[in-house]
Amino acid sequence: MSELTPEFRQIRASAKLDDFFSSVEPELKAYVESLPQRISKMNARSSIKLKVVLDTVDRLYDHAANFAACKKGCSHCCHVSVPITDYEARYIGENINTAPVLLKHSIRHDLSEFSDKTPCPFLKDNACSIYEFRPMTCRIHVNFDIDNYWCLYENWNKPDAIIPRPTIHALSAAYHQLAGKLKPIVADIRDFFPNGKLVSD
Repeated sequence: MSELTPEFRQIRASAKLDDFFSSVEPELKAYVESLPQRISKMNARSSIKLKVVLDTVDRLYDHAANFAACKKGCSHCCHVSVPITDYEARYIGENINTAPVLLKHSIRHDLSEFSDKTPCPFLKDNACSIYEFRPMTCRIHVNFDIDNYWCLYENWNKPDAIIPRPTIHALSAAYHQLAGKLKPIVADIRDFFPNGKLVSD
C-alpha cells in the first residue's frame, strides 16, 4: 500500500485512533486518568510503582490490538532509539537477572544514530526476548497506520514520516513521577544493556 498518500494515511489513522479511544470502557479511562495521583500517594519503591504503571499501560493498550498495524514478527521498531530511565533499567535487570550498566549521567543520542543495523540487544529471532519486562516506551509504540509503511527504515526520513499512535498524557505523567524528587538518568536501552540478557545456566 505504499502508493497511499500521507494525507490519506493520516485521515485513516485518525479514525482508527478515535475508534480505539471509543472502545475503552469508562471505568478504565477513569482509572488511567487517576493514575498520576495514585502514584504520587504510593509509599513504595520506584520498581513497585513502575509495575503499577506498566500494568495500567497493558490494560489500556490491550484495546489497541484490533486497530493497530503491528503484527507478530514485525520488529522494525526494535531498531529505533529506546530511551529508558535508570530506575526502569534496574526494574528490567532485576527481572531478567542481568545487572544494567551503572551510568553516572544521562546520554543523549541523535536519532540519526539508529537504523536497520541497530537492533535492540534483546531482539532475538525477530522477537523481544524480555517481552514481559519490556520498557514502557516499547509498550506504547503502537502503529495506528494502515500498514507498516512508516516503520520501514527506507521511509524513516521521508517527508511526513510519522508513526500515528495514541498520546496518553496521564501515563506519561505517572511515569515521570516514579523518580520522586530525584532527577533520573536517561539513556538508550543499549547503553544500560550493551550485551542484552545473560544466558541462564
